[in-house]
Amino acid sequence: MENNPYNLHNLPRIMRSVRKAAGLAQYQIGNLIGGKDQRYVSDVENGFSKLTPELCIKWFEACEAYEHIDLVHYLFKLHPTTAAPIDPALNESASAAVINMIHQLEEALQATRHLARWLANDRPGRQPEELPMADIKQIFDLIPANKTLIYSLARSHGLNMKELAERWTRKALMSQVAMAKTEERQAVLV
Repeated sequence: MENNPYNLHNLPRIMRSVRKAAGLAQYQIGNLIGGKDQRYVSDVENGFSKLTPELCIKWFEACEAYEHIDLVHYLFKLHPTTAAPIDPALNESASAAVINMIHQLEEALQATRHLARWLANDRPGRQPEELPMADIKQIFDLIPANKTLIYSLARSHGLNMKELAERWTRKALMSQVAMAKTEERQAVLV
């Protein structure tokens, strides 16, 4: 298990490697993650400090290592649909990423049509068929394809991902697509 790169035990080594690749000294990353000193950073990189998702995410954000934030989500199991991170080498070319996205969209559309037919055949009292996992997986492939495109645009064209997320959120709130505030959800549940 120690050779598996997707292992919490390997995370301190990965954090050191990413910091160095970003050209940051230990004292610099310490300042960026909340005013920590060089000794604290050394302890993190040597596995002497308990890692939390928050610390790791701050670290990788400071290094602009987006795929490694996905790795944190995966290792700490922060969401049930979190999968292994995309290889950063695949996120370097925006033109390759957009071509990949088009290909994935076409395949996902076909898979969605298959899934729609499968669901249309679902009837009460009928023995349910096995889920069409190949089609569902093809639809799921849109998530890494989307990340690949967004990460490559951030690297090659300066896309501000936080601004993009804020714009989407504002529009989602205005069109009532975003999850309602706690008070509104409770009113609906009563």
